[in-house]
Amino acid sequence: MQSMHGTTIGIIGAGAIGGALIDRLLSGAGAGAQDIIACETKDPRREEIARRFGVRTTGEAADVAAAQLIVLAVPPLEMREVLGVIRDRVGHRPVVASFAAAFPLALLESSLPQGTPVVRVNPNSPSLVGAGFNPVAYGRHVTGAARALGERFLAALGTAVEVDDATMNQYTALTAVGPTYFLPVFDAMLAAGIASGLTREATVAAVVATARGTAEMVAQRAETPDQLKLYTGLRPLKDAEVRELVAQALADALSRMTALQQKIADAARGA
Repeated sequence: MQSMHGTTIGIIGAGAIGGALIDRLLSGAGAGAQDIIACETKDPRREEIARRFGVRTTGEAADVAAAQLIVLAVPPLEMREVLGVIRDRVGHRPVVASFAAAFPLALLESSLPQGTPVVRVNPNSPSLVGAGFNPVAYGRHVTGAARALGERFLAALGTAVEVDDATMNQYTALTAVGPTYFLPVFDAMLAAGIASGLTREATVAAVVATARGTAEMVAQRAETPDQLKLYTGLRPLKDAEVRELVAQALADALSRMTALQQKIADAARGA
């Protein structure tokens, strides 16, 4: 992975996601605190970010626009306001990376000056440790040095896979929301293991290794997951109930993304 050292990075929105990004950039991407400026409108959170990470902070989005890479980590319904603030300040053509779910690439491009390199990505939470699976859609002007910078940034978060922007809502439901399907299972397995008498350390090691091994088996074997279950004699979970639960969760996530995108489109038309 190439280092982000020396690249100026402006982050608009330093809440949970923006804060986690700063942590990753400093701890795993070679970025220096002096290279990062974070915009956060809430005073207590802004002070916490400055104290915790030692980066420059501001309450004004316009103050970060001079960076080489601008990351938009604000809620989707706040995006148009933020884009309006920075629009006249990005003539130097920084790479603008949006984390906003359901905010289409075409709307991002049309909200910024012609020629601005725009990247749309919705990282999932394993990006915290550089293990994310992050579908990305690149704008028309993300070429040459801009493309290299975008790829270098995304490499710090994990694996980036280029996809059609029209499929981003489906990917969001599957990958960005995906950890929330697995984490309750981890939580239940950890609780059960500890309750059975194992130490927490031993239980975490066993559950994590089992999950990793299962994932590798699914990736490497030709059988379907349903067929792979036949290699284990005891199968106490009710498969149909699990399948229905996950299918409903995915459908609900996709429905919310679709509704949010429609709300964003309606607001843009009414502007």
